[in-house]
Amino acid sequence: MPALRRWTAALALAALAGCAGAPRTDPTPAPAVATEGRLVLMGTTDLHGWVLPYDYYTGQRTDNGLAALVPLIDSVRAAHPQRTVLVESGDLLQGNAMDFVHRELLAREQHPLVHAMNLVGYDAAAIGNHEFNYGIQHLEQAAAGANFPFLSANIFDAGTTDHAYPAYTLVERTVGGRKVRIGITSVTPPGVLIWDRDNVQGRLDFREIVSSVRPVVAEMRARGADIVMVAAHSGLEGSSYDTAATGVPTENASSAMAREIPGIDVIFMGHTHREVVDTTINGVLVQQAKNWGTSLAVAELDLRFDGSRWAIASKRGRILRPAPGSTSPRLEAELAQAHERTRAYVAQVIGTSEAEWTSALSRTRDTPILDLINDVQTRVTGAELSAASAFSLTSRIPRGPVTVADVAGLYVYDNTLKAIRISGAQLRAYLEKSAEYYLPCPGSACGTLTNPAVPGYNYDVVSGVDYTLDLTRPVGQRLTRLERNGRAVTPADSFTIAINNYRASGSGGFSMLLGAPVVYDRGEGIRDLLIEEIRRRGTLRPADVFRQNWEIVPAALAERAAVEQRPTTAPGGEAHGGSTQQRPRNP
Repeated sequence: MPALRRWTAALALAALAGCAGAPRTDPTPAPAVATEGRLVLMGTTDLHGWVLPYDYYTGQRTDNGLAALVPLIDSVRAAHPQRTVLVESGDLLQGNAMDFVHRELLAREQHPLVHAMNLVGYDAAAIGNHEFNYGIQHLEQAAAGANFPFLSANIFDAGTTDHAYPAYTLVERTVGGRKVRIGITSVTPPGVLIWDRDNVQGRLDFREIVSSVRPVVAEMRARGADIVMVAAHSGLEGSSYDTAATGVPTENASSAMAREIPGIDVIFMGHTHREVVDTTINGVLVQQAKNWGTSLAVAELDLRFDGSRWAIASKRGRILRPAPGSTSPRLEAELAQAHERTRAYVAQVIGTSEAEWTSALSRTRDTPILDLINDVQTRVTGAELSAASAFSLTSRIPRGPVTVADVAGLYVYDNTLKAIRISGAQLRAYLEKSAEYYLPCPGSACGTLTNPAVPGYNYDVVSGVDYTLDLTRPVGQRLTRLERNGRAVTPADSFTIAINNYRASGSGGFSMLLGAPVVYDRGEGIRDLLIEEIRRRGTLRPADVFRQNWEIVPAALAERAAVEQRPTTAPGGEAHGGSTQQRPRNP
């Protein structure tokens, strides 16, 4: 039995001493009159290492982070003593510089985010897809230091019916002088089988969510759960990958759980980085806090005990947001050492730049900042082509000293580098799929150009070929020019292309790349390769890497798109998509 399971099993037994096993028999006689009271459930999600309200890439304080939410959590607890539950819906251990610095833990070293969550008093956490970015051992090391269980109902030991991690936990609270038992379960996106295949293949199975959760809910009810909640690292519906082509079950199934599984009262979603407020599906209250500790989901359940059982008389949801400058002095003090270690890492100067580089226009025209990424990927792999995308339109490399933080802000995900072999037909399909980031605009007469259903990180640009996208043409027919060394690319042509592991797996709906032969894979982090290359060069010059090889026509539409995409800097932006996502390390 892996260390995490031994530890979490012991934790669950300790937590449920006297409260587990067969359905509860309460020796206290039922009161003659009904008991009423309120139970309050609270949830965060997708913290991604945001413990303190501090952006390590800009060096600025922020208004988001777990510490910023603590005053809200404390306030809710003070208003409802002994009647609150706090859960996290997953994606904790990867996502910002603090997580990266602590990706390798020493023996008995506690992960700073887990330490913070212990201090705040979490009752449970979902295992998100990004928990596997640094490997199973890292997850188990981090979770071993938690005073709460890491849960997933749909992860199994490969080829068995054994849950790899605790499927649920039961906690008790006191409402109106009587005990209320709350069952908590969680789910993990099956897409981990694609995004982190190398870390989990042959060791873990990630199974269909609804069929995995249904018996777990029934078991919690059989063990006396009065209330059942799901801390789901899963959005409402849909997938960022082709479920038919991959054979991997859908990643977002919260709506299906609410409709198809009896016995669920509340679902706190995660994974999609979208805030969802007070939504009811088939009688189930569904909510989602904003990622990166930007807001807190709260579900208020008014309960009534009629002498034999608890029932929910009413329930409602709210989203709470921290006041500007809000923080927890205790967390700031406890995490000071980890904070300073992270600041020292990102402050390292690795080179200088003769000019400022920016990603602001990288989805409407060829820019040096993406050519830098493609240049590094091509040089390392020896591939003929290379693909990259602008994860954010606010990334920049400043003129003057260049630090690790600048590169981390440009390449925020922990993706690794691969090279695959594709045909000319696959290349064309790949670029047409990328162009779906834009809506059709026949005759240049249209409204919005940018497709709100397609995350920006799914707009890839390819170096090594010359091509033109005509936005006035129908979807699937935008590529009007595709050449390699002045010759039109034919369907039978063959190329090697450098690409990140997330895209190489077909993620983001790029099923034409699924199963392409891998010709290079050394597990190298792309961010690390960029840092190494800047150190090697010493001085960065845009002219050394820039070569304009693609364009959008008509030029007027490209300009309109640039205006639409003008960057915003609100926290919790488009860093991820439904499974972030380009997701860190897979995205």
